Amino acid sequence: MSMLKLFRETVKITNDNIILAPPLIIFMWVLSLYIAFSRETVNSLPLLLLSSVTILVMTAAFFAGWFYMVKKAVKLSKQVFVLDIDKTKATFNLLKTIPSGIGKYFLSFSGMIIFSILIISVAGSLVFQLGIHTIGSLDLDPNQLKSVLTSASDMKAFLDSLSFEQLIKLNNWNLLFLVSTTIMSFLFLLWIPEIVFQTKNPFAALIESIKKIFLKPGKTIKLFIFMTVLNFVLSFINTFSIINPVLYFVMMVIYFYFLVYLVMLIFLYYDREFEEE
Repeated sequence: MSMLKLFRETVKITNDNIILAPPLIIFMWVLSLYIAFSRETVNSLPLLLLSSVTILVMTAAFFAGWFYMVKKAVKLSKQVFVLDIDKTKATFNLLKTIPSGIGKYFLSFSGMIIFSILIISVAGSLVFQLGIHTIGSLDLDPNQLKSVLTSASDMKAFLDSLSFEQLIKLNNWNLLFLVSTTIMSFLFLLWIPEIVFQTKNPFAALIESIKKIFLKPGKTIKLFIFMTVLNFVLSFINTFSIINPVLYFVMMVIYFYFLVYLVMLIFLYYDREFEEE
């Protein structure tokens, strides 16, 4: 299948299965509320551990149910319905697959989340050491860095306070961070569909998904570039939506639509390129 045909087909399947969006919106809303609540109430190590485990369980349960729902939507797209009402019923029945997905994949996604945290931690440490030896330390005050996140004016004041040498180092650190996160995102691209379609073992799924990436590197790179550009454009536009509540609402609707589209695109690519063969 050509990549252009894949992009177009994903639009149609996303429109037909927009029922995928409400569970995602509800979960992100509940998760954000819980995180905000935890920030106000967690004041000890036991409570921090309890909050972390709760977030892990919530996320793993949602991933298990929702991604299984996405898989069922991909399979549903291959069926031919004579009546529209039958297609509508089948689409709404996707919601009923969430409990089954949780039962099948909860442990798999729990392991995946823990495993990914370990990988990111180790990789982050290695990248940091590489940066220290090749770029050098910025020699900045931690309190100064913390204040940068408060507002755009503080960010500008922070950048103006840096010397030319520090600005060069900061740009090199940003480039190193961008390259490392891009490589890791690319290697993780097919990890989730590999778990849902093939093996429940998160470690084996990661190895097999990386193998599949390099079986068809040209197509996978095109897919990754398309997703990266689309996500960048949406993020860029979204930064201007905060100036108007109506515009912000519209951008949130568009953002969640394309979030479902991107997930569907990955699953459809995996199904068409590896499952059907």
